[in-house]
Amino acid sequence: MPIPHDQIDADAEKVVRRLTRSGFSAYLVGGCVRDLLLGRTPKDFDVATSATPPEIKALFRNCRIIGRRFRLAHVFFGPKIIETSTFRANPRENEPVESAELSGPSGDGRGPAPSENELLIRRDNVFGSAEEDARRRDFTINGLFYDLDAEEVIDYVDGLADLEQRTVRTIGDPDIRFREDPVRILRAIKFAARLDFNIEPQAWRAILTHRGEIAKCAPPRVLEEIYRLMRGGAARRSFELLEETGVLEILIPSLDEHLRSAPGDRARLYATLDGVDALWREGTAASNALLACTLTAPTVADLLYEADPPQGGDAALELWERARPILEGMRASRRDSEYARQMLLAQRRLGPSKKRRARPMALVRRDWFGEALALYELMNPQPEGEIADEIARWHRMAQETDAPNRPPGEAAGATPAGEEPRKRRRRRRGGRRRRRGALGDTSDVQA
Repeated sequence: MPIPHDQIDADAEKVVRRLTRSGFSAYLVGGCVRDLLLGRTPKDFDVATSATPPEIKALFRNCRIIGRRFRLAHVFFGPKIIETSTFRANPRENEPVESAELSGPSGDGRGPAPSENELLIRRDNVFGSAEEDARRRDFTINGLFYDLDAEEVIDYVDGLADLEQRTVRTIGDPDIRFREDPVRILRAIKFAARLDFNIEPQAWRAILTHRGEIAKCAPPRVLEEIYRLMRGGAARRSFELLEETGVLEILIPSLDEHLRSAPGDRARLYATLDGVDALWREGTAASNALLACTLTAPTVADLLYEADPPQGGDAALELWERARPILEGMRASRRDSEYARQMLLAQRRLGPSKKRRARPMALVRRDWFGEALALYELMNPQPEGEIADEIARWHRMAQETDAPNRPPGEAAGATPAGEEPRKRRRRRRGGRRRRRGALGDTSDVQA
Protein backbone atom coordinates (compact mmCIF):
# COMPACT_ATOMS: atom_id res chain seq x y z
CA MET A 1 0.00 0.00 0.00
CA PRO A 2 2.27 2.82 -1.20
CA ILE A 3 1.81 6.37 0.08
CA PRO A 4 2.16 9.10 -2.59
CA HIS A 5 5.70 10.45 -2.40
CA ASP A 6 4.61 14.08 -2.61
CA GLN A 7 2.72 13.70 0.68
CA ILE A 8 5.84 12.69 2.62
CA ASP A 9 7.79 15.44 4.35
CA ALA A 10 11.13 15.97 2.58
CA ASP A 11 13.08 16.50 5.81
CA ALA A 12 11.66 13.35 7.38
CA GLU A 13 12.74 11.48 4.27
CA LYS A 14 16.26 12.93 4.63
CA VAL A 15 16.48 11.60 8.18
CA VAL A 16 15.33 8.12 7.15
CA ARG A 17 17.65 7.98 4.13
CA ARG A 18 20.74 9.03 6.10
CA LEU A 19 20.03 6.47 8.81
CA THR A 20 19.55 3.64 6.29
CA ARG A 21 22.69 4.65 4.33
CA SER A 22 24.59 4.38 7.61
CA GLY A 23 23.49 0.78 8.10
CA PHE A 24 20.54 1.31 10.45
CA SER A 25 16.89 0.37 9.99
CA ALA A 26 14.60 3.41 9.89
CA TYR A 27 10.91 3.94 9.17
CA LEU A 28 8.23 6.59 9.33
CA VAL A 29 6.07 5.65 12.28
CA GLY A 30 2.98 6.44 14.28
CA GLY A 31 0.55 9.26 13.69
CA CYS A 32 1.99 10.42 10.39
CA VAL A 33 1.49 6.98 8.84
CA ARG A 34 -2.01 6.77 10.30
CA ASP A 35 -3.01 10.20 8.98
CA LEU A 36 -1.54 9.63 5.52
CA LEU A 37 -3.50 6.39 5.19
CA LEU A 38 -6.66 8.22 6.25
CA GLY A 39 -6.07 10.97 3.68
CA ARG A 40 -5.34 13.58 6.38
CA THR A 41 -2.41 15.99 6.57
CA PRO A 42 -0.06 14.93 9.40
CA LYS A 43 0.73 17.52 12.04
CA ASP A 44 4.32 16.26 12.12
CA PHE A 45 6.46 13.31 11.04
CA ASP A 46 8.18 10.88 13.39
CA VAL A 47 10.91 8.35 12.67
CA ALA A 48 11.77 5.10 14.46
CA THR A 49 15.19 3.52 14.01
CA SER A 50 17.57 0.87 15.28
CA ALA A 51 20.16 3.61 15.99
CA THR A 52 20.56 4.66 19.62
CA PRO A 53 20.20 8.34 20.59
CA PRO A 54 24.01 8.90 20.68
CA GLU A 55 24.35 7.25 17.25
CA ILE A 56 21.63 9.48 15.86
CA LYS A 57 23.32 12.55 17.29
CA ALA A 58 26.61 11.51 15.70
CA LEU A 59 24.94 11.49 12.27
CA PHE A 60 23.13 14.83 12.58
CA ARG A 61 24.78 18.02 13.71
CA ASN A 62 21.32 19.60 13.98
CA CYS A 63 20.27 17.07 16.64
CA ARG A 64 19.54 17.31 20.34
CA ILE A 65 18.77 14.46 22.74
CA ILE A 66 15.89 15.15 25.11
CA GLY A 67 13.83 13.39 27.75
CA ARG A 68 14.38 11.38 30.90
CA ARG A 69 11.51 8.89 30.88
CA PHE A 70 11.86 8.57 27.09
CA ARG A 71 15.25 9.35 25.52
CA LEU A 72 14.52 10.87 22.11
CA ALA A 73 16.52 12.60 19.40
CA HIS A 74 15.12 15.80 17.94
CA VAL A 75 16.53 16.62 14.50
CA PHE A 76 15.97 20.30 13.73
CA PHE A 77 15.22 21.78 10.31
CA GLY A 78 14.62 25.43 11.14
CA PRO A 79 11.48 25.57 13.30
CA LYS A 80 10.54 22.02 12.26
CA ILE A 81 11.45 19.02 14.43
CA ILE A 82 11.69 15.45 13.19
CA GLU A 83 11.35 13.35 16.34
CA THR A 84 13.53 10.27 16.01
CA SER A 85 13.20 7.45 18.53
CA THR A 86 15.07 4.20 19.00
CA PHE A 87 13.17 0.91 18.74
CA ARG A 88 12.07 0.01 22.25
CA ALA A 89 10.85 -3.10 24.01
CA ASN A 90 8.47 -3.51 26.92
CA PRO A 91 10.64 -2.92 30.03
CA ARG A 92 8.63 -5.45 32.06
CA GLU A 93 9.57 -8.24 29.70
CA ASN A 94 13.27 -7.41 29.48
CA GLU A 95 14.53 -6.23 32.85
CA PRO A 96 13.34 -6.12 36.45
CA VAL A 97 11.76 -2.85 37.51
CA GLU A 98 13.47 -1.53 40.61
CA SER A 99 11.30 -0.39 43.45
CA ALA A 100 13.06 2.98 43.39
CA GLU A 101 11.57 3.58 39.97
CA LEU A 102 8.05 2.80 41.09
CA SER A 103 7.80 4.09 44.64
CA GLY A 104 6.68 7.58 45.45
CA PRO A 105 4.84 10.00 43.19
CA SER A 106 8.01 11.26 41.55
CA GLY A 107 9.78 7.94 41.08
CA ASP A 108 12.70 9.08 43.23
CA GLY A 109 12.60 6.17 45.68
CA ARG A 110 10.82 8.05 48.44
CA GLY A 111 7.46 6.89 49.73
CA PRO A 112 5.95 3.44 50.21
CA ALA A 113 7.15 0.48 48.21
CA PRO A 114 4.98 -0.44 45.22
CA SER A 115 2.27 -3.03 45.60
CA GLU A 116 2.32 -6.26 43.65
CA ASN A 117 -0.40 -4.82 41.41
CA GLU A 118 1.56 -1.66 40.60
CA LEU A 119 1.99 -1.44 36.83
CA LEU A 120 2.78 2.25 36.31
CA ILE A 121 5.90 2.63 34.14
CA ARG A 122 8.23 5.38 35.36
CA ARG A 123 11.10 4.84 32.91
CA ASP A 124 11.21 3.26 29.49
CA ASN A 125 14.62 3.04 27.85
CA VAL A 126 14.87 -0.63 26.99
CA PHE A 127 15.92 -0.93 23.35
CA GLY A 128 14.51 -3.68 21.14
CA SER A 129 13.48 -4.61 17.60
CA ALA A 130 11.02 -2.94 15.24
CA GLU A 131 8.31 -5.47 16.09
CA GLU A 132 8.88 -5.06 19.83
CA ASP A 133 8.68 -1.30 19.34
CA ALA A 134 5.37 -1.60 17.50
CA ARG A 135 3.90 -3.84 20.19
CA ARG A 136 4.83 -1.53 23.05
CA ARG A 137 2.95 1.41 21.49
CA ASP A 138 -0.45 2.42 22.78
CA PHE A 139 -3.01 1.79 20.02
CA THR A 140 -3.02 -0.35 16.91
CA ILE A 141 -3.66 2.64 14.65
CA ASN A 142 -0.43 4.20 16.00
CA GLY A 143 1.68 1.05 15.63
CA LEU A 144 2.10 1.21 11.84
CA PHE A 145 5.53 1.64 10.18
CA TYR A 146 6.19 2.81 6.63
CA ASP A 147 9.23 1.56 4.73
CA LEU A 148 10.31 4.25 2.25
CA ASP A 149 12.52 1.90 0.23
CA ALA A 150 9.93 -0.86 -0.17
CA GLU A 151 7.05 1.65 -0.30
CA GLU A 152 4.92 -0.51 1.96
CA VAL A 153 3.24 -0.39 5.35
CA ILE A 154 4.64 -2.73 8.01
CA ASP A 155 1.81 -3.85 10.29
CA TYR A 156 2.73 -5.99 13.31
CA VAL A 157 -0.42 -5.15 15.30
CA ASP A 158 -3.37 -5.36 12.86
CA GLY A 159 -3.62 -1.61 12.75
CA LEU A 160 -4.74 -1.54 9.11
CA ALA A 161 -7.88 -3.52 9.97
CA ASP A 162 -8.74 -1.09 12.77
CA LEU A 163 -8.20 1.87 10.45
CA GLU A 164 -10.73 0.36 8.06
CA GLN A 165 -13.17 -0.31 10.91
CA ARG A 166 -12.52 3.16 12.40
CA THR A 167 -11.76 1.68 15.83
CA VAL A 168 -9.45 2.77 18.65
CA ARG A 169 -8.03 -0.45 20.13
CA THR A 170 -5.16 -0.86 22.59
CA ILE A 171 -2.21 -3.07 21.70
CA GLY A 172 -2.56 -5.80 24.29
CA ASP A 173 -4.84 -5.98 27.32
CA PRO A 174 -6.36 -2.52 27.93
CA ASP A 175 -6.63 -3.19 31.67
CA ILE A 176 -2.84 -3.51 31.75
CA ARG A 177 -2.00 -0.83 29.18
CA PHE A 178 -4.09 1.88 30.88
CA ARG A 179 -2.57 1.05 34.26
CA GLU A 180 0.96 1.13 32.83
CA ASP A 181 0.33 4.67 31.58
CA PRO A 182 -3.07 6.18 32.51
CA VAL A 183 -2.52 9.11 30.12
CA ARG A 184 -3.36 6.58 27.41
CA ILE A 185 -6.97 6.97 28.55
CA LEU A 186 -6.88 10.63 27.50
CA ARG A 187 -5.15 9.71 24.26
CA ALA A 188 -7.85 7.15 23.46
CA ILE A 189 -10.49 9.84 23.93
CA LYS A 190 -8.47 12.29 21.84
CA PHE A 191 -8.11 9.93 18.88
CA ALA A 192 -11.74 8.82 19.04
CA ALA A 193 -12.90 12.45 19.00
CA ARG A 194 -10.43 13.79 16.46
CA LEU A 195 -10.73 10.93 13.96
CA ASP A 196 -14.43 10.24 14.60
CA PHE A 197 -13.59 6.64 15.60
CA ASN A 198 -15.28 4.32 18.07
CA ILE A 199 -13.45 3.07 21.16
CA GLU A 200 -13.35 -0.73 21.16
CA PRO A 201 -15.77 -2.12 23.84
CA GLN A 202 -13.11 -3.82 25.99
CA ALA A 203 -11.04 -0.62 25.99
CA TRP A 204 -14.15 1.41 26.87
CA ARG A 205 -14.82 -0.81 29.90
CA ALA A 206 -11.19 -0.50 30.96
CA ILE A 207 -11.46 3.31 30.80
CA LEU A 208 -14.48 3.22 33.12
CA THR A 209 -12.63 0.90 35.51
CA HIS A 210 -9.22 2.60 35.63
CA ARG A 211 -9.99 6.31 35.08
CA GLY A 212 -8.95 7.06 38.67
CA GLU A 213 -5.39 5.99 37.80
CA ILE A 214 -4.93 9.31 35.97
CA ALA A 215 -4.30 10.91 39.37
CA LYS A 216 -0.97 9.02 39.52
CA CYS A 217 0.43 10.83 36.47
CA ALA A 218 2.55 13.97 36.56
CA PRO A 219 0.19 17.01 36.57
CA PRO A 220 2.05 18.91 33.78
CA ARG A 221 1.72 15.90 31.50
CA VAL A 222 -2.01 15.58 32.21
CA LEU A 223 -2.48 19.33 31.69
CA GLU A 224 -0.79 19.16 28.30
CA GLU A 225 -3.17 16.35 27.30
CA ILE A 226 -6.14 18.51 28.34
CA TYR A 227 -4.91 21.25 26.01
CA ARG A 228 -4.39 18.71 23.23
CA LEU A 229 -7.96 17.52 23.67
CA MET A 230 -9.05 21.10 23.03
CA ARG A 231 -6.92 21.47 19.91
CA GLY A 232 -7.19 19.61 16.65
CA GLY A 233 -10.78 20.54 15.81
CA ALA A 234 -12.56 18.13 18.19
CA ALA A 235 -12.79 20.01 21.50
CA ARG A 236 -16.55 19.55 21.82
CA ARG A 237 -16.52 15.83 21.07
CA SER A 238 -13.57 15.34 23.42
CA PHE A 239 -15.45 16.87 26.34
CA GLU A 240 -18.56 14.90 25.51
CA LEU A 241 -16.48 11.73 25.81
CA LEU A 242 -14.86 12.98 29.01
CA GLU A 243 -18.31 13.35 30.54
CA GLU A 244 -19.62 10.05 29.16
CA THR A 245 -16.68 8.12 30.63
CA GLY A 246 -16.58 10.03 33.92
CA VAL A 247 -12.98 11.07 33.23
CA LEU A 248 -13.88 14.78 33.55
CA GLU A 249 -14.62 14.19 37.23
CA ILE A 250 -11.00 13.05 37.65
CA LEU A 251 -9.45 15.78 35.49
CA ILE A 252 -11.34 18.88 36.66
CA PRO A 253 -13.65 17.95 39.56
CA SER A 254 -15.03 21.47 40.09
CA LEU A 255 -16.00 21.84 36.41
CA ASP A 256 -17.69 18.43 36.38
CA GLU A 257 -19.64 19.26 39.54
CA HIS A 258 -20.72 22.62 38.13
CA LEU A 259 -21.93 21.14 34.84
CA ARG A 260 -24.00 18.55 36.68
CA SER A 261 -25.82 21.27 38.62
CA ALA A 262 -26.15 23.85 35.82
CA PRO A 263 -27.41 22.36 32.53
CA GLY A 264 -27.58 25.83 31.00
CA ASP A 265 -23.88 26.33 31.56
CA ARG A 266 -23.19 22.94 29.94
CA ALA A 267 -24.92 24.11 26.76
CA ARG A 268 -22.94 27.36 26.89
CA LEU A 269 -19.65 25.46 27.35
CA TYR A 270 -20.30 23.22 24.37
CA ALA A 271 -21.24 26.20 22.21
CA THR A 272 -17.95 27.84 23.21
CA LEU A 273 -16.02 24.65 22.39
CA ASP A 274 -17.70 24.68 18.98
CA GLY A 275 -16.14 28.11 18.54
CA VAL A 276 -12.71 26.78 19.53
CA ASP A 277 -13.07 24.09 16.87
CA ALA A 278 -14.03 26.74 14.31
CA LEU A 279 -10.89 28.75 15.20
CA TRP A 280 -8.77 25.66 14.59
CA ARG A 281 -10.38 25.07 11.20
CA GLU A 282 -9.54 28.67 10.32
CA GLY A 283 -5.89 28.00 11.17
CA THR A 284 -5.85 29.89 14.49
CA ALA A 285 -4.10 28.16 17.40
CA ALA A 286 -5.46 29.35 20.74
CA SER A 287 -2.96 29.80 23.56
CA ASN A 288 -3.19 27.79 26.76
CA ALA A 289 -4.52 30.86 28.59
CA LEU A 290 -7.38 31.29 26.11
CA LEU A 291 -8.23 27.58 26.36
CA ALA A 292 -8.32 27.88 30.14
CA CYS A 293 -10.68 30.85 29.79
CA THR A 294 -12.87 28.79 27.48
CA LEU A 295 -13.49 26.31 30.31
CA THR A 296 -14.06 28.94 33.01
CA ALA A 297 -16.04 31.71 31.29
CA PRO A 298 -19.23 29.64 30.72
CA THR A 299 -19.43 28.93 34.46
CA VAL A 300 -19.29 32.63 35.43
CA ALA A 301 -21.22 34.07 32.49
CA ASP A 302 -23.77 35.65 34.83
CA LEU A 303 -21.02 37.85 36.26
CA LEU A 304 -19.42 38.60 32.90
CA TYR A 305 -22.23 39.28 30.49
CA GLU A 306 -25.28 40.50 32.41
CA ALA A 307 -26.60 43.87 31.24
CA ASP A 308 -25.65 45.54 34.52
CA PRO A 309 -23.42 43.25 36.57
CA PRO A 310 -22.30 44.27 40.05
CA GLN A 311 -19.44 46.74 39.99
CA GLY A 312 -16.36 47.22 42.13
CA GLY A 313 -13.85 45.01 43.88
CA ASP A 314 -16.45 42.67 45.35
CA ALA A 315 -17.64 41.63 41.89
CA ALA A 316 -14.07 40.99 40.73
CA LEU A 317 -13.38 38.97 43.88
CA GLU A 318 -16.53 36.88 43.41
CA LEU A 319 -15.62 36.27 39.77
CA TRP A 320 -12.16 35.03 40.68
CA GLU A 321 -13.37 32.91 43.60
CA ARG A 322 -15.71 31.07 41.25
CA ALA A 323 -13.23 30.72 38.37
CA ARG A 324 -10.16 29.78 40.41
CA PRO A 325 -11.21 26.23 41.40
CA ILE A 326 -11.39 25.22 37.73
CA LEU A 327 -7.94 26.63 36.94
CA GLU A 328 -6.48 25.03 40.05
CA GLY A 329 -8.22 21.75 39.32
CA MET A 330 -6.64 21.51 35.88
CA ARG A 331 -3.26 22.62 37.37
CA ALA A 332 -2.88 25.55 34.98
CA SER A 333 0.46 27.35 35.32
CA ARG A 334 0.62 30.50 37.41
CA ARG A 335 1.34 32.61 34.34
CA ASP A 336 -1.56 31.23 32.30
CA SER A 337 -3.90 31.55 35.29
CA GLU A 338 -2.99 35.21 35.70
CA TYR A 339 -3.58 35.95 32.02
CA ALA A 340 -6.85 34.04 32.17
CA ARG A 341 -7.90 36.17 35.15
CA GLN A 342 -7.11 39.38 33.27
CA MET A 343 -9.01 38.25 30.17
CA LEU A 344 -12.03 37.24 32.25
CA LEU A 345 -12.13 40.59 34.02
CA ALA A 346 -11.87 42.36 30.65
CA GLN A 347 -15.12 40.71 29.50
CA ARG A 348 -17.07 43.08 31.70
CA ARG A 349 -15.83 46.02 29.66
CA LEU A 350 -16.34 44.60 26.19
CA GLY A 351 -20.16 44.57 26.17
CA PRO A 352 -22.54 47.37 25.19
CA SER A 353 -23.11 48.75 28.72
CA LYS A 354 -22.13 52.42 29.00
CA LYS A 355 -20.47 51.74 32.36
CA ARG A 356 -17.78 49.64 30.69
CA ARG A 357 -16.36 52.20 28.28
CA ALA A 358 -13.97 54.16 30.50
CA ARG A 359 -10.55 54.54 28.83
CA PRO A 360 -11.15 52.00 26.05
CA MET A 361 -7.77 52.58 24.38
CA ALA A 362 -5.96 51.59 27.58
CA LEU A 363 -7.70 48.24 27.33
CA VAL A 364 -6.96 47.87 23.62
CA ARG A 365 -3.24 48.39 24.25
CA ARG A 366 -3.00 45.47 26.65
CA ASP A 367 -0.98 42.60 25.19
CA TRP A 368 -3.75 40.09 25.79
CA PHE A 369 -6.58 42.22 24.35
CA GLY A 370 -6.77 40.23 21.09
CA GLU A 371 -7.44 37.04 23.03
CA ALA A 372 -9.87 38.74 25.42
CA LEU A 373 -11.88 39.92 22.41
CA ALA A 374 -11.66 36.44 20.87
CA LEU A 375 -13.10 35.02 24.11
CA TYR A 376 -15.94 37.55 23.99
CA GLU A 377 -16.73 36.44 20.45
CA LEU A 378 -16.59 32.77 21.46
CA MET A 379 -19.12 33.49 24.22
CA ASN A 380 -21.33 35.40 21.78
CA PRO A 381 -21.18 33.16 18.68
CA GLN A 382 -24.09 34.83 16.82
CA PRO A 383 -23.92 38.49 17.82
CA GLU A 384 -26.76 40.81 16.91
CA GLY A 385 -27.69 44.40 17.60
CA GLU A 386 -25.60 46.25 20.16
CA ILE A 387 -23.31 43.29 20.79
CA ALA A 388 -22.40 43.04 17.11
CA ASP A 389 -21.85 46.80 17.00
CA GLU A 390 -19.57 46.68 20.04
CA ILE A 391 -17.47 43.84 18.59
CA ALA A 392 -17.04 45.81 15.37
CA ARG A 393 -16.11 48.93 17.36
CA TRP A 394 -13.43 47.10 19.34
CA HIS A 395 -11.97 45.66 16.15
CA ARG A 396 -11.81 49.15 14.62
CA MET A 397 -10.01 50.55 17.65
CA ALA A 398 -7.57 47.63 17.58
CA GLN A 399 -6.75 48.35 13.94
CA GLU A 400 -6.34 52.09 14.54
CA THR A 401 -4.00 51.87 17.51
CA ASP A 402 -0.25 51.57 17.02
CA ALA A 403 0.09 49.48 20.19
CA PRO A 404 0.78 45.76 19.82
CA ASN A 405 -2.47 43.80 19.56
CA ARG A 406 -1.76 40.14 19.30
CA PRO A 407 -4.28 37.76 17.78
CA PRO A 408 -5.47 34.62 19.59
CA GLY A 409 -2.56 32.37 20.49
CA GLU A 410 -0.01 35.19 20.82
CA ALA A 411 -0.84 37.00 24.05
CA ALA A 412 2.42 38.24 25.53
CA GLY A 413 3.38 36.31 28.64
CA ALA A 414 0.78 33.61 28.13
CA THR A 415 2.14 30.20 27.30
CA PRO A 416 1.93 29.67 23.51
CA ALA A 417 -0.01 26.77 22.10
CA GLY A 418 1.68 23.45 22.75
CA GLU A 419 4.51 24.82 24.89
CA GLU A 420 5.39 24.44 28.53
CA PRO A 421 5.74 27.66 30.54
CA ARG A 422 9.28 28.98 30.61
CA LYS A 423 11.04 29.61 33.89
CA ARG A 424 12.01 33.20 34.53
CA ARG A 425 15.67 33.87 35.13
CA ARG A 426 16.24 35.24 38.59
CA ARG A 427 18.20 38.50 38.65
CA ARG A 428 21.23 38.71 40.89
CA ARG A 429 20.90 40.85 43.95
CA GLY A 430 22.88 44.03 43.82
CA GLY A 431 22.16 44.97 40.22
CA ARG A 432 24.16 44.43 37.07
CA ARG A 433 27.83 43.53 37.46
CA ARG A 434 30.12 46.12 35.98
CA ARG A 435 32.55 45.14 33.26
CA ARG A 436 35.92 46.89 33.31
CA GLY A 437 37.87 47.45 30.10
CA ALA A 438 41.61 46.92 29.65
CA LEU A 439 42.35 50.49 30.86
CA GLY A 440 39.72 50.52 33.56
CA ASP A 441 37.23 52.51 31.44
CA THR A 442 33.64 52.02 32.62
CA SER A 443 32.01 54.71 30.50
CA ASP A 444 29.98 52.12 28.55
CA VAL A 445 28.30 50.74 31.68
CA GLN A 446 24.77 51.99 32.27
CA ALA A 447 24.26 53.72 35.54
